[in-house]
Amino acid sequence: MVRLVRPAGPEAKPLGKRLLLLHGLAGGASVWDSFSGLVDPEWEVWAADLPWSGFSRPGWPDRPVTHWVAEAVARVPGGPDVIAGHSFGAAALLSWLAGTDAGEHPPAGVILVSPFYRARKHDFDWATLSYYVNNFDQILEDGLRVSAGDRLPPDVRHQMALKVREHVGPYGWMRFFETYLETPRLPVERLRTPFLIVSGEQDKAAPVAEAKGLGRALPHADVHVLTDVGHFPMVERAEEFSEAVNGFLRTIAARRPRPGGALFVDGPPDGVHLMTAAVEPTLTKALLADTTTVRLRPRYEGSNICTWIGFKHVNYLVEEAVLIHFAHCGVPARLLYEEYGLGLDIVGLDSRILHAFHMDDEAEAEVVPDTSADDGTLGFRVTIRVDRDGSTLKAVTSKVRVSLRKDTYLDPSVEAPAEFAPYTVGRLGTHEGAAEAAGARAAADAVPAAGGDEAAVLAALTEGRNAYAWKWNITYPYCHFTERLQMSGYLRLMEEAKDRFVLDRGISIKTLLDDRKWIPVVPHSAIRVVDEALMEEDLYTVYTVEEIFKDFTYTSRMDCYVVRDGRLTLTATGRIVHGYAVIENRRDWHLVPFDQRVLNALGQKPAAPGKPGGS
Repeated sequence: MVRLVRPAGPEAKPLGKRLLLLHGLAGGASVWDSFSGLVDPEWEVWAADLPWSGFSRPGWPDRPVTHWVAEAVARVPGGPDVIAGHSFGAAALLSWLAGTDAGEHPPAGVILVSPFYRARKHDFDWATLSYYVNNFDQILEDGLRVSAGDRLPPDVRHQMALKVREHVGPYGWMRFFETYLETPRLPVERLRTPFLIVSGEQDKAAPVAEAKGLGRALPHADVHVLTDVGHFPMVERAEEFSEAVNGFLRTIAARRPRPGGALFVDGPPDGVHLMTAAVEPTLTKALLADTTTVRLRPRYEGSNICTWIGFKHVNYLVEEAVLIHFAHCGVPARLLYEEYGLGLDIVGLDSRILHAFHMDDEAEAEVVPDTSADDGTLGFRVTIRVDRDGSTLKAVTSKVRVSLRKDTYLDPSVEAPAEFAPYTVGRLGTHEGAAEAAGARAAADAVPAAGGDEAAVLAALTEGRNAYAWKWNITYPYCHFTERLQMSGYLRLMEEAKDRFVLDRGISIKTLLDDRKWIPVVPHSAIRVVDEALMEEDLYTVYTVEEIFKDFTYTSRMDCYVVRDGRLTLTATGRIVHGYAVIENRRDWHLVPFDQRVLNALGQKPAAPGKPGGS
């Protein structure tokens, strides 16, 4: 049954627009009552009592849900201009729009309230199935609580929910879950109709993340999230809900010309935003605009001295935050690789550590896109904050650059969407000239590969420099996407390079710990990938102390090379700033100036080639 709930106001006739409302599973048209009286007077309000209501029609699951949406639409005289669906009704409406049932004249606008939607098939697992089977009665009970308020005692409400669940039955529930399971297959990117998506921040049935994900997938969609609201925003916050909907309805009314007249004589009225039909990015839209905030904890492995976390694992937190940003924006690294043949490679990482991390710290990382129109890589600024003694401290700031590398290991390569093209490369390092690597490249050009003579290459790389170098065969645990050394591998090499250098100079990590309880600290590190290094290639790593600043810190450079075609090729370059701190107790430390022993060790010339521990 479809009925007129409220006619348009007298001033709107005969040009009133028609709004059709579709309820969710085990609901009814009355779920819209708090809202329908608040709809803009220009609109007629129609509501459907669908066969999946609380007093559902037997046998309705025998037909596709799109059949019932089509029936409801057909029963509105003249057809609806805008259709709104709630919960399961929103999922059914989306299925109808994405299929062929929508016919040649789809609605001018669509409102989805608390929609069920997942973008990828692998987002569904057994835990999802278990949750919606075992909590179905609680979802129904929540609906009764919202609609009836305090009029029903909790025990009565629970018994009523169980009876409604039995009335819906397994086949009705299966129709719901089947529709939900199909959402990853819906070609929503083809829907050019303007959408408004409204979700409650506290929705335990249809999580707000799914509403946001759907908003990113649709070409023309605005997402409105109501705080402290659950699965029924049109009941729980009717006035705020109606404000969002009425604003959307005004844009739809503005888009449709009056019979026999132009759309606007003097341009659109104030407050009216015209949605265009231009094709907009759908997969990179959020990636380039949205901010992601996530809670993170450093890994236990990174606590090597007392309970302090080393610089490498701090950078791992930065990397993890960026990966979560990609996932939250609907393009996780796995999808990029499996679906589009694109490897997500961090090619630039520049991090400043302002406050130390400790074991069991819980930090908040904020990822802000920082990509200009002419950038060849995706850029992000990451800020990590940590609570300390009642205050929130900015602990880390980092600049990250990401390239999307076409996979050539497995043929044929998948054709990726065109919107990824500006950030896609066939080989790492082609994103920019990497001016800061010019000196290291010049050094490589001056060093003969010496026919693979390791000692000769190492000697040439360190000649006349305050440096340490060694050759290392790249093993697969340092690689990703089947073949190439990844950023975390370079971070591990940078940490090892420092360790090898001070060991060679007689001030190893353990030596200074045992002699004076000094530990190395790192306020700044930066690495840029300028070419690819591949599994089982020999990598020559050079660690050079460049500057000692006021006896408190020293800056070192790391350059990594492989031998190709008889020549050295630079693959990565970076810098790291080190200082020393003295351990006061198991909790505290403070920075100390270098003494003469350390200054001599940092400044002396390298040991002769062949000496144990270095070259």
